[in-house]
Amino acid sequence: MTSIRGDRRRTRRLLTLALAVVAAVAAVVGGAGATFADGRAPRDLTPPYYYASLHPETAWAGANVLPLEFDYSGPDALAELAVDVSGIEGVADITGGADGCRPAKPEFRCTIRLSDDWTRQELIVEPAAGARAGDSGVLRYSLKADGLPAVQGGVTVVAGRPELRVNSGGSVGMKAVGESFDTPVLIRNEGDVPALGLEIVLDADGTMDLDRRHSNCRYAAGGSAMRCRFADVEIAPGETFRVTPHPRLKPRRSALDARLSYGAWAFHTGYRRGLPPGGSTRGTAAPLVLAKDPGDGAGVEFATTFDPADLAVPVRNGADAEAIGSSVRGAVGTEHRISIGFRNNGPAEPDTAETRAVFTVPPGAEVVKAPYDPEREEEMLPQHCTKEDDGQTYVCTSHGAVGEQVFFDFTLRIVNKDNRPGSVAASTILLNPKGGARVRDPEPANDQAPVRMDVPGAPSASGSGPAPAAWGTGAAVTSAAAAALVVMLRRRRNGA
Repeated sequence: MTSIRGDRRRTRRLLTLALAVVAAVAAVVGGAGATFADGRAPRDLTPPYYYASLHPETAWAGANVLPLEFDYSGPDALAELAVDVSGIEGVADITGGADGCRPAKPEFRCTIRLSDDWTRQELIVEPAAGARAGDSGVLRYSLKADGLPAVQGGVTVVAGRPELRVNSGGSVGMKAVGESFDTPVLIRNEGDVPALGLEIVLDADGTMDLDRRHSNCRYAAGGSAMRCRFADVEIAPGETFRVTPHPRLKPRRSALDARLSYGAWAFHTGYRRGLPPGGSTRGTAAPLVLAKDPGDGAGVEFATTFDPADLAVPVRNGADAEAIGSSVRGAVGTEHRISIGFRNNGPAEPDTAETRAVFTVPPGAEVVKAPYDPEREEEMLPQHCTKEDDGQTYVCTSHGAVGEQVFFDFTLRIVNKDNRPGSVAASTILLNPKGGARVRDPEPANDQAPVRMDVPGAPSASGSGPAPAAWGTGAAVTSAAAAALVVMLRRRRNGA
């Protein structure tokens, strides 16, 4: 065991040396990253470092799992995995393993199955009694299967973990469409050991553009997300660094409730967040820089977990919700299927909002079948449409992209000779944890549409049916809010 507590330079030198030894061993005996003439040979994909948390009671779920991973192309085969733990004595203990693997000291063996594409053996790690932050050693392993070249490798195990936290996002003041503004991003290491290299990801989820394109960052197709790597940056425990220059953002034409998600993760800690699918390109402007914050983060509130922070950016914009009505023609006692709904004419496409179509049933009809989604029932989610006023009103909510028509299908039965129309009233409600607010509609004239009735023998209608309940009851509002927040969480779920 090597004790390197309190000496940052020595920590980095010893860890680098240990990694070099692992690389040298792999090169000599065909370990991690080696290429064999036999294309069927397993290839070691195990990360070069593993950080053993000194605080397992508060570590994230899965932080105590060390994965030994191998890429393999060929038919299924049994292989023997031998693990030598003598090099991590006093640093960490292997206390368990998946699939019946039984750890022991100083060495143990497990039988694993190599399957086409990818094989993984998980080992459970706990810090050794008396281990101090920065203590390190090398766990070595070999993989052997009949008829295949052996694979040998090693993992540098370090007692303690770098734990990076970014400044809390919160919210900024109202911005105009196309208005550029800067937002500070600070990173603090609240862990036990230095972070030796890190990456940051900023993702505006299609609501804003990143104005600058730095050469050490890759940008997702569409330009609203970026990932930057800083291989040479070291952040010691307790230190705070600042991204320079501040990321510059610009709300898009369709933005209303823009949001920036950002986070930072140290190399080899098991945390990683990729860019959205669709490819990426490298920037060409001056590199983004991480520099020690002169104020060391004084007065700044930081996130309490490794999860990304969210910055809410309200945008001065509106969405034209156009109501879509229908018509019914038939005799008393007949049933008719109609589709009512709305169209979002833009320009805004609110991501954390729902457009509400309030359907007031014509006085001469009754609803015999309303929209119902069994999958939402199974998932314990509210239905898109809820009944109000003993069936005289239905409040239907959904998200509508710009230019999209959203329909809800009802079956009506004509119950008497009454040609007075019903109506559909459309409005968009912006939702957040503090409640909802109606989104500005630039074309209020099309917010309502009739559901006309034509019953033979009925007196002609004046065109004035029952007044639409534009907002519905409190229960409907609550249900719509719950559904919208579920949709919001689903849209925001972006893997880390």
